[in-house]
Amino acid sequence: MLELPRHETRHAELHLALACLMIGLGGVLLGLQVDGNGDLVGTGYTALGVGALVALAASLVQASVGGKLPTDWVAGFSAACGFLGMSFCVAGVLAPGGSWMFFELLLLFWLLARRRSRSQPGGPEITGGTLVAMGLMLVFRLWITWQGSEHRWAVMSIELPIVSWLDAPWLDSVRTVNLGSFTPTELGFPPTGIDFPVSMTLWSAGFALAATGLWMRNRAARNHQDDRIHALIHTLPPGPAALVERLVPEEEWETLGLHGLPIRRIAKRLEALVAERMQRYQDVRSSILRSPLAELAAGDDFAGAVSRALVRGLPEETERSIER
Repeated sequence: MLELPRHETRHAELHLALACLMIGLGGVLLGLQVDGNGDLVGTGYTALGVGALVALAASLVQASVGGKLPTDWVAGFSAACGFLGMSFCVAGVLAPGGSWMFFELLLLFWLLARRRSRSQPGGPEITGGTLVAMGLMLVFRLWITWQGSEHRWAVMSIELPIVSWLDAPWLDSVRTVNLGSFTPTELGFPPTGIDFPVSMTLWSAGFALAATGLWMRNRAARNHQDDRIHALIHTLPPGPAALVERLVPEEEWETLGLHGLPIRRIAKRLEALVAERMQRYQDVRSSILRSPLAELAAGDDFAGAVSRALVRGLPEETERSIER
């Protein structure tokens, strides 16, 4: 069993712990509101339950892309943290009930459960574009909440031209058209009404904390996977470890599918990649040695510039052999 140095992963673990604290605090704030008497009350469990259902579906779809499950406790904790963060964010932007929730639910399910080219073994992931869309949905929820707090039970009211200009009391009922009517129950208002400014501050701060925590969790999950691979490579002596990291640079580890693999599978995959790239290097070197680069390098045209660049990129002894 390969033993990896513990100090290699502490940085990612601290970032993950901070991200989880932010997500937890954001979830608490998103679940609170202030009623008309100034008392702190909850927003109810309906939206939270629906948010957890959407997060579960998105997690299953994302996990099915690569079929990767957490391989250690850090990745498992990251997955649980991501699930809770996604649940809190979805619950925070949903209207608590009525037809609003149905249409918003369809949109959120499409945004979160889309297949991605890669799966994140550290749990479900929300992209930046999805967070922006959810932020706009939160703005919409704040708008209709403000309308309800002013006793205007519609998304907006449009005055009809000509009719609204006539001074006839019997036309009052048809002067305006209400778009998107709703009720206090659909918005989850307490019986005594809602203190909109304080509740808006709570929800906005909660969503900002949860969204930032999710973004930090995504980065921490990737850093943890990179630390595992880095620690494995540095079980080699310094010289071979540096060569392996040059042949298989860190920027390619995720695209090569190394994230989320067990340590032994990472080791086997690195062995195959190093052998493949060393063979490719030998083939390129042999082709350069057989090419008349010394004759072409003297020119100032495209062929000469390319030839000089190829020669400069070779070791000194190879460059001398070409010149000879």
